[in-house]
Amino acid sequence: MVFRRTFYGMMIVKVIMAILILVFTSLSCFSQRHTTIDLNEIHQKQVRKYIHSRAIDQMQDFSLIHASWKKQIKESDFHINERIFFLKSSLSDVWEFYRHANLVKSWNGHSVRFGLLIAKSSNSVFYANTSVCPEVDTGQVYFLNLGLLKGLIHIPVAFEIINIDPLTDKLEFSYLEDNKSRGKQSLQFFDNGDGRTRIIHTSYFKSNSRLRDDLLYPYFHKRFIREFHRNMGQLVKKT
Repeated sequence: MVFRRTFYGMMIVKVIMAILILVFTSLSCFSQRHTTIDLNEIHQKQVRKYIHSRAIDQMQDFSLIHASWKKQIKESDFHINERIFFLKSSLSDVWEFYRHANLVKSWNGHSVRFGLLIAKSSNSVFYANTSVCPEVDTGQVYFLNLGLLKGLIHIPVAFEIINIDPLTDKLEFSYLEDNKSRGKQSLQFFDNGDGRTRIIHTSYFKSNSRLRDDLLYPYFHKRFIREFHRNMGQLVKKT
């Protein structure tokens, strides 16, 4: 009798443990499936697909997102594309504006559309219709939609702000690790000496496609950054 009671007691304990393991496993799976980004708030289909295909909408910790540019990387290993822009305002005004700009408005032109902003430092999300958007800061991840051939083709792009240096007036951002193009873009600001600010926009890029690197990237990149700096110039004038 004692043996039988002990046996049944052990069986009951094992059943209870199995149920508890099943419950906690189910809760863990549910937590992993919990979405942190409302895809319905993102207007661009390709941006939604980009985020969902990489399970970014299910991340509980956005610090798991990584830029493709690392400290040990050599700039000489990349293709280089450099453009110069001039804005009719002082260096201090232009730098402060770019530094504190609302990029939701800046990345909102004919060819480039803002999709989503993730602030890794606060683990928070900002959509296009967000009334209050944080100023530019390192660790911010931007998701954009690029419209090619007058909107016939849409390409999602994601990059992270990796460097803001007030001593050299330089701002840099990097494509994410799983972006089709890898590398970074560097914006450095100079006093042109005639009341204007000179901006040198340098792109370091490479991908697995020679056609993209030699032909497509330089052509479309020039259009996108020209639109961006034109928007910024108009916003600087308004302020």
